[in-house]
Amino acid sequence: MSVEIIALIVLVAVFTISAVRNVHMGALALVAALVVGVLVVGESLDDVLGGFPVDALLILLGITYLFGIARVTGTIDWLVDRSVRLIGDRVALIPWAMFVIGTLVACLGTSHAAFTIVPIAMSLAHKHKIHSTMMGIVMSSAIVGGALAPTSINGITVMTVARTAGIPYDPALMFGLSIGINTLVVLVAFFLFGGRELIARTRAAGAAAAAAGGSGRSGSGSGSGSSRRRAGGPGIGGSGLATTVATSEGAVGAPATSAERADAGAAGSAASSSATSTATATAASSTGAVSLDAAPSDKLSGYQLLVLVSIPVLIVGFFTITLLDVDLNLGAVALTIAVLLAFVNPDVGRQALGRIDWGTILLLGGIITYVGVLTRLGAIDQLGEAARSVDSPLLAALVICVIAGLVSAFASTIGILGALIPLAVPLLIPGGGLEMTGFIYALAISASLVDCAPFGTTGATIVASGVEEERPRLYRHLMLWGLSMVIIGPVVTLLLFVVPFLWA
Repeated sequence: MSVEIIALIVLVAVFTISAVRNVHMGALALVAALVVGVLVVGESLDDVLGGFPVDALLILLGITYLFGIARVTGTIDWLVDRSVRLIGDRVALIPWAMFVIGTLVACLGTSHAAFTIVPIAMSLAHKHKIHSTMMGIVMSSAIVGGALAPTSINGITVMTVARTAGIPYDPALMFGLSIGINTLVVLVAFFLFGGRELIARTRAAGAAAAAAGGSGRSGSGSGSGSSRRRAGGPGIGGSGLATTVATSEGAVGAPATSAERADAGAAGSAASSSATSTATATAASSTGAVSLDAAPSDKLSGYQLLVLVSIPVLIVGFFTITLLDVDLNLGAVALTIAVLLAFVNPDVGRQALGRIDWGTILLLGGIITYVGVLTRLGAIDQLGEAARSVDSPLLAALVICVIAGLVSAFASTIGILGALIPLAVPLLIPGGGLEMTGFIYALAISASLVDCAPFGTTGATIVASGVEEERPRLYRHLMLWGLSMVIIGPVVTLLLFVVPFLWA
């Protein structure tokens, strides 16, 4: 048995043991990378650890620490509460609004900038009782959809590799197809994870508002307005809206099984207790220091205002250093801002350390380190060569897209596209069988649709940004959704972009 096959079998074993014995997958993968890399392949320890994704982990660390400070100080809650006033009763529009915002930010230079939107989106989902899996898929689709824009690093990389390989490529068409497919993904996720309930809640709240308005015109005066606010109109915290539309088991995101309902009940009790305690929080002193986990109020303290300003500073600062070609990633900028905020208020900084999702960081580090061993070993290249040797061009295209999706779920999407696009050249040159099709677009989109899986930076950031009690369920759902995209993505994209041209 070849070393490459042994390494692939070990990867399967890591997944199996993690699922059966509930051992942390990241820790298992890191140990497997050390054992296979040093003892089986014969690499040095430095070579194995050289594949440890410091850049990706720095992004997770910086983002979760900075937004941990924002959560501890109540700044995120303040933002969420203000969104209630803007959105009003139209709760069904929240996922779509976040999809548009996330896509626009991801188009501007690098998709990593959209990671700054993820914690806000997940907080909005929790506040409005929107299924966390729906919002996670929405944000993943926004990030990967915008990432293939001709103004984003991923889109520029794909265009460069394709043109270097002599493959016809239209960057505007690539972006349009990416947005279209990801919009379809969001639409499916919307209705799978409670979209109908959101629409019903929006209509019910609108009808209640109309009825309240009608009674006000009939002469109930200002009292009807107060009643409307109590019944569900927009207000601080949005509790009125939640009260109007909540049902015993019909709320969006309610677990399907009795066990999950019990877990959700416990989590709800905990959340209720937390809400009660935070509602009574006050400023630490007359000097303006903000209390930890402070409840949102109409007026921000000086420190909360500083934290709020840090979010757009993060986005603008990152775009600026990107334009100036400074070698710093988003995580480094976020961590710098977080440390400065912790310097101003050390108590907040210490408590925010507990909001960093170290488990997700270990998961991402272990998986990517092991995939690095596989890549240096040549296992990924062998899979691509095997796919290219298939007699049928369409079947070969399917195999290459599946490999792209599978590897991209655990490693860099840009990296795998850079490796597999050249392997697709024989299929796209005259006489290759797919030269007049959109196979290059299907390949790029197939490799990106899996990014919501929690083994990569995008999925890991989404899980780490979720509410703590929802993370296990969010992790499971994103893992299943992402891995299902390994097959669904290639099948759908090939049917849309390749098959019609073969029969034309």
